[in-house]
Amino acid sequence: MKIILLQNIKGYGQIGDVKNVSDGYGKNYLLPRKMAKLATDGALNEVSALKKKLEATLKMEKEKALEAVGRVRDLVLEFTKKASKAGKLYSSLTKEEVAQELSKAVGAKVEADSVDFKEHGEHIKKLGEHMIEVELAPEIKAEFKVSIKSE
Repeated sequence: MKIILLQNIKGYGQIGDVKNVSDGYGKNYLLPRKMAKLATDGALNEVSALKKKLEATLKMEKEKALEAVGRVRDLVLEFTKKASKAGKLYSSLTKEEVAQELSKAVGAKVEADSVDFKEHGEHIKKLGEHMIEVELAPEIKAEFKVSIKSE
């Protein structure tokens, strides 16, 4: 089955991409959720309009991300967690917590998937200051500091 994507699907495609998918995936998942539509002759003519919409959206996202980079670089997010005397956290700091606080500080939605703890893996498990990287838009990254203190 040939479909045209109406949304960006991470790891699969962008708005306006024409893809061949299995019938079950198309009929049971993509079409009911309005993430795609069948690639008919008329719909294929609309692909160029969807591509223009994607380009405009990407341009706006990039501009907003460039503005946010300056605010993020100087930022220090502070968290308070329960920890042992040795400095190990009882409940680790997650990407979701950092993304939520960063969204509040920057004033724009930051997805947890765009937060990179670098050498820490998926969670930070120690007290102290840690450098974190966030991808605000494709190819636009910024580093900021996270400070974790004991309760």
